[in-house]
Amino acid sequence: MLLLRTALCLILLLCCWKWGDFKNWEKYYPTILYMIVNQLLYNFFVDGHYFLWKMESENFLLDRTFSVLVAAFIIFPCIIILFLSHLPKSMRKQMGYIILWGFILCNIEGVMYLTENITYHHGWNYWWSIAFNFLMVSMLRFHYSKPISAWIVSFVFTAFFVIYFHVPLPEH
Repeated sequence: MLLLRTALCLILLLCCWKWGDFKNWEKYYPTILYMIVNQLLYNFFVDGHYFLWKMESENFLLDRTFSVLVAAFIIFPCIIILFLSHLPKSMRKQMGYIILWGFILCNIEGVMYLTENITYHHGWNYWWSIAFNFLMVSMLRFHYSKPISAWIVSFVFTAFFVIYFHVPLPEH
């Protein structure tokens, strides 16, 4: 399990360095922050008690917190740099590109699910993850071009997921 996630991190870092527009990372920085904030808010709001999906930390590095931080600050930024640095100009080609990346993320998650690195809870399942991965890639593209509108749409989708899956809000 540790080997799989370590390999994923190393492969993403190498791919990002080799094929991503890493030298112009500032162009992608707002969208990277958008993803980091969403990832950390999810983990804050579920507060360790009501995960819809969960990275199984017993099998990864030091603990759950470290696992979340690796995803937020290494895995997702690499994915975003790779995704956005090759985004086609035409809207038609972008649709195909978004679908391709949705499939890539679904395959990565599928491997993680089959190797028990990720588990699903409270009605969430791999089918919801497929839909979410395609939504996430679309939202990354949307945020890259219209960040304020993307935040508003993200809030609406988040409200839907909270209501649909009966996610209790934290009592902090």
